[in-house]
Amino acid sequence: MDELIRESLRDFNTIGHVSMLQFFLALSLNFILMVVLSKSYTVTHSGYSYSKSFVQSMVFVGITITLIMIIIGSNIARAFALVGAMSIIRFRNPVKDSRDIVFIFMAMAIGMACGTQFYLYAVIFTLFIVAINHIFHVIQFGESSNNTYILKVNMSKGSHDEATSIFEKYCFRTSLISIDRLSSSQDYEEVIYEIDLKKKEKYEKLLSDLTSSSNINSVNLLVGESNVNV
Repeated sequence: MDELIRESLRDFNTIGHVSMLQFFLALSLNFILMVVLSKSYTVTHSGYSYSKSFVQSMVFVGITITLIMIIIGSNIARAFALVGAMSIIRFRNPVKDSRDIVFIFMAMAIGMACGTQFYLYAVIFTLFIVAINHIFHVIQFGESSNNTYILKVNMSKGSHDEATSIFEKYCFRTSLISIDRLSSSQDYEEVIYEIDLKKKEKYEKLLSDLTSSSNINSVNLLVGESNVNV
């Protein structure tokens, strides 16, 4: 039994030799694939939460994972040492979009493939992911067809019926969220609505009708389409 355990550990501790040419090949290929992946992310990104540092971080994560996999090789001791070292680091930056987390995992997977010299798998995976990402972007996969908005309306008291009649003209659903009575003015109040526009209706017409009313002072569009990430 002891001899069997020693033989097993000997196999695990075998470290494959990586030449400098293979090292630079792995890093160069990973850099190219990371640029392709990050470019695909940039082109298909939607919303206001775009971050240049996140795109650059994807490239650096892939390259770093490639080096880590080369260093570890098949050595269990180094793998456990790396786990212990990485456990000290705490990442506290909030990620607003779950899609960003997926891209980080894909960058790590490509880095692992390059670091373990599965170059063909890394290339095929990158091209496959980029193709799916662009197809989803073109066909707008997963996007809702409803245009949901949140409006803050500053109106005089007792004007809810007038605002509701305007909403019925352009919206198929209207929900009252809150009413705020302004302390500086006893005659006006701020009312927040959540509305879903009817098909082929534009919010510009709705805002025009609301602002043309003498009982409404101002209208603020707080949130646009529901598929936009803020």
